[in-house]
Amino acid sequence: MMRIFNGLPVTGPALLAGLALLLAGCAGPRYATEVRYVPPATEAGQACLKGCHTDMQACQADCQSRRQSCIANIEPRVDAAFDQALRQCEAERRVYMRERQYYQLDRTLSFGFYRHPFYYGYPDPFWYTDRYFDDPPVPPEAPSRAAIREQVIDQECSFECGCQPAFDQCYVGCGGQVDRRVVCIENCEGEAPVSRIPARPASTQGGD
Repeated sequence: MMRIFNGLPVTGPALLAGLALLLAGCAGPRYATEVRYVPPATEAGQACLKGCHTDMQACQADCQSRRQSCIANIEPRVDAAFDQALRQCEAERRVYMRERQYYQLDRTLSFGFYRHPFYYGYPDPFWYTDRYFDDPPVPPEAPSRAAIREQVIDQECSFECGCQPAFDQCYVGCGGQVDRRVVCIENCEGEAPVSRIPARPASTQGGD
């Protein structure tokens, strides 16, 4: 299919490429929080850090155990959510079937007018083409139990265990430093490498 842009014909691929470039040009810069850990210089501080790491591992193990326990008992909630999704899909399917009948009836009546014997032997009028009709209704997509299960797990079994903030506090308490800065990582033209230092930035280190 061809489109006219500023009086010039533009083919589909060229049009899509132009739109992609336009959208890319409109995208703003993206930032990420960079975290740097500076260990303490003293032997006592180094020994203290071992306790921080031990507590961090224990916190993460407890958090993972809570998540697995939640997942082990999630099936009744998954079944309820899946049943609700099936009912919603059935309601949407009935609406789709009704709209499809209207759509087919509209096309039949419109086409029938131009199938009058008066038009036999003549080409169809220029307005008698599929592109001048609205798009047909789209059938609803059947729900996926696996997808719903993942969604329920994400909603019900994701815990903020506070392991990382506790580790950072322990690290500083042992004489170390935790430095954070927000850096631009994409679409950074004209942006400073370090944009700003947030009051409470999210850490990029592992753990919750």
